[in-house]
Amino acid sequence: MLKHLVLLLLALLLASTATLRADEINPPFGLRWGETAQRLERLLVGAKATITDRRFIDGKEAWEVEGLLQTGLKRTVFYFHRGELVEVELQYQQEGWDDNRYTALMGDVRKRLEQKYGEGQLIARRSEKAPDSDVMEKLIGYKWNQNNTAIELVYFAAAASNGVQSYRTLSVHYKTF
Repeated sequence: MLKHLVLLLLALLLASTATLRADEINPPFGLRWGETAQRLERLLVGAKATITDRRFIDGKEAWEVEGLLQTGLKRTVFYFHRGELVEVELQYQQEGWDDNRYTALMGDVRKRLEQKYGEGQLIARRSEKAPDSDVMEKLIGYKWNQNNTAIELVYFAAAASNGVQSYRTLSVHYKTF
């Protein structure tokens, strides 16, 4: 009897200290999948963010938004299907950041995602010279899936061999299916 009680207490202790994995990936900013475009627009106005562009991409309405305060966040793209939120993409770009700064940011984001959702799946890793060019391209991507929701973390860099011209971006793309 005592042995069973000790085993039960040990199991409860282990369960309470284990990292609990989220069963669904929710969009950022405390939003929920299915938020209406009207409600989100009111929230954006309240946050003093600006919708800089509205267009249709692959049958979804896409809003480019600037002014959401987060270090390095250049723009956020909200995607709606039939007026309901189905994707959010955070695009990080900062003047003066080098490859090391983006790599560090990607490592931090990846670590937080792995703590919450487990190990991500590597979906892209390449570094090569662009054809007929002196531009070196780098692409690294990971993906997490949970119950018809996903996050893709992607870093893309293109830099001329002269080191003067470069383009770098880190994207964190939340999706529901």
